[in-house]
Amino acid sequence: MKAVRFRIQNFRNIDDSGWIPLERVTNFVGRNESGKTTLLKAFHKFNPAIPEPYDAQREFPRDRYTRDYIAGGSKGEEWPVCSVSFTLADDLKVEISTILGKIQEPPQEAILTRYYDGSLSFDYEPALEEKQLSPEGLLRGLEAFAGSVRRLESPSPEKEEATAQLRTALVSWATVWQDKLKDVADLRTAEGAKLLATMRAEVESKSGPQTADMVEVLQKALSPVLDTAKLGPVLPRINKLVEARLPVLIYFENYGILDSAIWLPRFLEDQRQSPTNARVRTITAMFRHVGLNPNDVAELGKEDAQTSRHNKQQPTLEIIANDQRRKEERAIRLNSASLDISRRFSAWWSQRRHKIRYHADGDYFRIWIADDRRPDVEIELEARSKGFQWFFSFYLVFLVESAEGHKDAILLLDEPGMHLHPTAQQELIAFFEVLSEKNQLLYSTHSPFLIDGDHLHRVRPVTEDETGHSHISIGTWPKDRETIFPLQAAAGYAMVRGLFQHRQNVLVEGMTDYYYLHALSQQCSATKRISLPADIYVIACGGTKLVGQFASLFLGQEVRPLILLDGDDAGRIRRDALMNELYAGHDSAILMLDNVLGCPGKEVEVEDILGEDIILPALKVVIGKMIKLTDTDRNVGSLPNVIKASAKRQNVILPDGWKASVAINLVSEWAEKRTILPDSILVRAERLFEEIAARFAVGISTGIEAAPDRRISSNE
Repeated sequence: MKAVRFRIQNFRNIDDSGWIPLERVTNFVGRNESGKTTLLKAFHKFNPAIPEPYDAQREFPRDRYTRDYIAGGSKGEEWPVCSVSFTLADDLKVEISTILGKIQEPPQEAILTRYYDGSLSFDYEPALEEKQLSPEGLLRGLEAFAGSVRRLESPSPEKEEATAQLRTALVSWATVWQDKLKDVADLRTAEGAKLLATMRAEVESKSGPQTADMVEVLQKALSPVLDTAKLGPVLPRINKLVEARLPVLIYFENYGILDSAIWLPRFLEDQRQSPTNARVRTITAMFRHVGLNPNDVAELGKEDAQTSRHNKQQPTLEIIANDQRRKEERAIRLNSASLDISRRFSAWWSQRRHKIRYHADGDYFRIWIADDRRPDVEIELEARSKGFQWFFSFYLVFLVESAEGHKDAILLLDEPGMHLHPTAQQELIAFFEVLSEKNQLLYSTHSPFLIDGDHLHRVRPVTEDETGHSHISIGTWPKDRETIFPLQAAAGYAMVRGLFQHRQNVLVEGMTDYYYLHALSQQCSATKRISLPADIYVIACGGTKLVGQFASLFLGQEVRPLILLDGDDAGRIRRDALMNELYAGHDSAILMLDNVLGCPGKEVEVEDILGEDIILPALKVVIGKMIKLTDTDRNVGSLPNVIKASAKRQNVILPDGWKASVAINLVSEWAEKRTILPDSILVRAERLFEEIAARFAVGISTGIEAAPDRRISSNE
């Protein structure tokens, strides 16, 4: 089952988080004390790998604990903490269909809520109803049985009187059972099953030479009803199926940095007494990762010769030979494990190539590391950088306990990789992406380098209000500068990273253009239309005024990007400035949106591709009010300017960044609901992508000078 959203209530400084959508990888970003850890811990306790119940005394919101929890005499059963909505796997839906029979269709989602007392409640979408097992069919069977009995013929004249008595007795018996069953509304209970079992025993006793056939017919009517009644109510059985399939949640906070020297006797004792200790978990994972058994390593290191000498006996040649063979066996196992860990770890850590050597000396197990810069120099693990120590320990625990120990688990990481260099943090993002193929993953951070700038829709900002309560932003970013800073930095880093890596770049004015171009490209691709080629990289410049500065950065690296400008006064001013200096003689490398859309000279922005029927409902979600346009408004120019004029006329204040908020909402909704936009919109988008691809076809961004493309001149 895959978790699609979750909700936290009544936990520490979270009164109600609202429903939080989940992705393969979901990233919670916020400053210190904003509530990121609280959110992950509340989610973790929903179904932890190691039992850890909610504790109202410590975790119920302190400002409401006495007033709400204590004064109400609650034992926790009425206070929800964590609700999770799961999509049901196909095989699970088949099992549920078997239970439901033809009465209802199986649900698509299960919504489970865990309460402070540990209980679970179950809801389904579409909703399931508990259908009663009515006795109507069995009553009809009894009526048919009584009718057959009344027509029962005597086998001979002399047995007529006995047959008449039999008719009377059986009809009376059937009538008694009809009266009993009429008073039962639902047979799908323990009492109902017991009643039907008694009836079946009595039915069997009525079978004889004259009644065998009619008793058999009645049994056929009774048996399926009894079998169904024995199974009990439907919903508890479905709930049990769903609960058994719940993914466990594994919370990683302290990864227990490995020491290079491990005293095996102490470790084996700690492993027995406190297996969940962070350091013990990491060492255990290290052995499991390469198939080593620490008990075997310890046993193979024992010397019987030393024991003999301790007992003042001369060790025999056989004892010495056995000691030597055990040590050789241990050395071979450790060498094999060393080769294995070096190869597997190098696949993930690319800062340098490392050679890891596991070595045992008596009761001591040691870890030595050499790298490709000084391959002949081995140093202890703790002498390596903090970042390397962290990643090595994290790699072992995370990979072993999640991918091997808990298949299909949901993994929760609190502030991972803070000791890592920014480039290594970026590699950690790639590591998460691979792990998420089998395990959903949630993590918290405030580092911009641990935010995937290519998947900003996965980010959930967490903020704290003036009262100390946490809030999670969905679909938009908060105003809080400290929260939004790493998001801005991540977005900027994602763009800068691609500046000189891609030879085919399109500069657009702002993030709104960036969002819409990518979303429209996906729509065109899904409908088999021309879309943005995969090797074209779109970069938002943060405003029309900054387009020239960004373009100069590329030109300094002998890369000439294509520039897409809005068809408005600001765009035309910027075009003229570029053509006078940086883009003199390269007018085909500047694309005006009004020309592409076939309306040269008109005021056009990217929102005009979508039109007011798409933009206005999304704007209503952002500002809470529907903007109504008039023909006078529509004469103002581009759609954003039309909206501004209409809002001013209606005394509606448009918040800063409303265009970006509308774009984020729309793009997220299209992705979530798999919306396909109308053909008229996709035709305009396709025209734009076709023109972009055509401009690159003549080599404008590779530094190759090509003949000017005059199909759509910037001066036309």
